[in-house]
Amino acid sequence: MTTASRSSSFASRARATCAALVVVCASVAPGARGSRGVRGDGVTSAFERPPAAAVLALGIDARAAHERALLDDDGDDGDVPSQVHLTPTGIGEITVTWATRARVARDATVSYERVDDDDRGTNGSKKATVTSDSYTTQICFGSGTLFAPRMGQTPSVDPMKVVELANTSAWAATDAVNYRVVRAIEDVIPTGFFASAPYDKGVCLDYNNPDAQYHSPLIHKATLRNLIGGSRVAYTLPGSATSRTFTVPTVPTRHSSHHQSWTSTRIAVVGDTGQTEVTKEVLTHVAETLSDAQVLIHTGDLAYADGFAPRWDSFGRLMEFLTSKIPMLSVVGNHDVSVNGLESTAYTMRYPSPSVSSKSPSQLFWSYEFGHAHVIGLNSYANPNVGLFDGADTPQMSWLLDDLASINREYTPWIIAVFHVPWYNSNRGHFKEAERARIALEQVLYDAGVDVVLNGHVHAYERFKPVFNYAEDACGPVHIVVGDGGNYEGPYGEGWIEPQPGFSAFREGSFGAGSLLIHNDTHATWEWRRTTCVANTTASNSYFERSGDASTCRTIPDVSAQAMEPVDIAILRRDVGACPNKRVGNAERSNEASGYNADGASSHVTTLVITSIVLLALWVVTSIMLIRTLRVLKYSRAYRSPSLLANSDEYDNEFAGDGAIGLHTLSSSIGADKF
Repeated sequence: MTTASRSSSFASRARATCAALVVVCASVAPGARGSRGVRGDGVTSAFERPPAAAVLALGIDARAAHERALLDDDGDDGDVPSQVHLTPTGIGEITVTWATRARVARDATVSYERVDDDDRGTNGSKKATVTSDSYTTQICFGSGTLFAPRMGQTPSVDPMKVVELANTSAWAATDAVNYRVVRAIEDVIPTGFFASAPYDKGVCLDYNNPDAQYHSPLIHKATLRNLIGGSRVAYTLPGSATSRTFTVPTVPTRHSSHHQSWTSTRIAVVGDTGQTEVTKEVLTHVAETLSDAQVLIHTGDLAYADGFAPRWDSFGRLMEFLTSKIPMLSVVGNHDVSVNGLESTAYTMRYPSPSVSSKSPSQLFWSYEFGHAHVIGLNSYANPNVGLFDGADTPQMSWLLDDLASINREYTPWIIAVFHVPWYNSNRGHFKEAERARIALEQVLYDAGVDVVLNGHVHAYERFKPVFNYAEDACGPVHIVVGDGGNYEGPYGEGWIEPQPGFSAFREGSFGAGSLLIHNDTHATWEWRRTTCVANTTASNSYFERSGDASTCRTIPDVSAQAMEPVDIAILRRDVGACPNKRVGNAERSNEASGYNADGASSHVTTLVITSIVLLALWVVTSIMLIRTLRVLKYSRAYRSPSLLANSDEYDNEFAGDGAIGLHTLSSSIGADKF
């Protein structure tokens, strides 16, 4: 049997197994549940993408093959790093996270150094201490989509592997309490389980089954400190023979009205990525066309592990080619922390945040400043009101108020808020799901002059005009939904609400990525590019495959008016004259403590120093000229003789007054015989 026929046979058996579950594998339609200020004018242009990649193999067998490929012939190199990713955790500070199967040496360090454009070291290597951790969790299943995805590898989890794990009768004694005979997937997941209310629930393999416990790889972290903004840094991980490189995000610089030497700041944006071949195309687009991005922002829902913990590992491997080179900031989505309570540990263990440097009490909400931007990451699943069983009084809200008060717009004129669930969305999928949060927080963000809001959650792309309280408001933020990263739940293109709201500028149900290029304190360019279209291949729209060329394709069934457009570009403008809220933010900056570049302040200091030096030089030159003048006067006999100067009375009478030059002292110091 050929590889292709074996693959086809496996897919057929898997689909048959899911078919036997009937409604267990049923999918739920996206809509079934639950000239002032910043201006955005959209335009479109042609765009071409390379041919689509092959379907990714991300299952257990693929994981084993990947790990074998990392090992030497003797198979002993379990410390080879994998799943490498970078996180900005402070000004001039990057935390690198990676995983290994075996522990690293107790005294292991990460070496790093500044390099030139040819990756040659420039100032010697430094060392960063390594910390390690791991966790154990039950193998669970929080979504029927794991077995019947709408996109990508089918199934995402092999039901026969699940049966093998759950069948303890293969090894347990018949009188043991954990003896269980499992012959089919229905013995693990009851028929109709995921298709019946309540929908947010999961099934876990028995806790007393050792094979039901997933042990994470060893997760290592090292923080690289005292980095120079804008510099290239090479770092080498323990167990790796080669180094990787990245560019340090630039440090915010004070720009006063007379200081115009702006350097642009680019931010790449993806969301709801998951791990399909479409995901790979989206990430490849970022790596190839947005490689100058200082930071990659992920709007939440990273791995779509949905309880099946090994999928966090396959996601980490999928992302590594990008996130080992471009630092990534992420906010949590429902698939990261909320779905059935199965994912929180995996997310927080693997993906740090700049919470400590931004004085946040939680890793799940934070802020970070770089270039011209102050970026705020919020947790959509932190109740904006005090909940009945909450153990704290809205800590995110109190922290947010403090953080907004800490902004100085002379350093970071652009304020960007990132959270997973959108407040504005014209798709039936997740429509008005976050209304409670909007009511609690929208006025706060508006008063602080937030410029851009980035969201995910809806598996589509949509850009809004500046908006506040469901009406166009030129002083409000531009809300942008980037939830089209390619996850296995498929597109929401058929869910658009008609007519399109007047404050919705562009919407499309395909897949792609965005970028925000900040030019200066008043202008930025937002751009979204389509990377992939898909088309339904079943009568029930239950499975989608890639189709067409990105420059001319259309996702079917996308019913948006912009369904054929491959690019959306908008010019954003901050008009601080017309919008007083855009001027809010003048907190003090301590340069020594924060590492900020106060160009405006330092230029004043520099001017003072230069002025002092010039004055000193003028004094020296004047003194020399005076001495030479006195000598000339002596030989021309145009002044009193030294003998006269020796007589203090005559001196005092002849040269009285506060402004008199001390010729007597000068004569004594240089000697009368010299005149």
